[in-house]
Amino acid sequence: MGMIVTVTINNVLRDIFSRFEEVYNKYHEVGVTSKVETPDLLEYTHFEDADALYDFIYSESPMEIFGQAKEIELNIISHLTKLYKEMPKDFRLRIVGDDIGRAKSSTLWFLAKYACSCDEIAFYNSLTVGDIWDKTDIVITADLDLIKSKPKNKELIIVDRVYNKDLLSNLRIKSIKQIKSFDKIYEGFDEFTV
Repeated sequence: MGMIVTVTINNVLRDIFSRFEEVYNKYHEVGVTSKVETPDLLEYTHFEDADALYDFIYSESPMEIFGQAKEIELNIISHLTKLYKEMPKDFRLRIVGDDIGRAKSSTLWFLAKYACSCDEIAFYNSLTVGDIWDKTDIVITADLDLIKSKPKNKELIIVDRVYNKDLLSNLRIKSIKQIKSFDKIYEGFDEFTV
């Protein structure tokens, strides 16, 4: 039986923080308080509460933020598609995101514009994050909810970001481009635990 590899979108494939910062600054006289580097977006903005932030992100600007964002790194989705096309026939690639509402269709547009190929696209939230782990063998992510909910019998590769530096994983990478093959996923890395 092959392996199911799951890759998250935000901050692994898509540069969501930079795009949020650009769109926020475009529509607000007073821009973000500092460069956006963590998922706690409220701390960078002048919104009064989380409801106002979510309204801006998911009702007012989802296509601008999620659909029109750029890749986190040039040609990263092309690299992922290459890994997908070269993986063994009994492997599956799942792309997942924690988007809600209209951000879901905007995310699909983002993936389509970069010609992303995979077997399945799914969305999750804090209540359904366990479902992602139930349907995969290994997760490649920068997402805190997925990292913190890792079961003992699954594998986790963390894509290093400022906000996840202290969390444990089987392997830490700077970019998914460091992975040369899904069937030999740990090959070429000095330090990893399985």
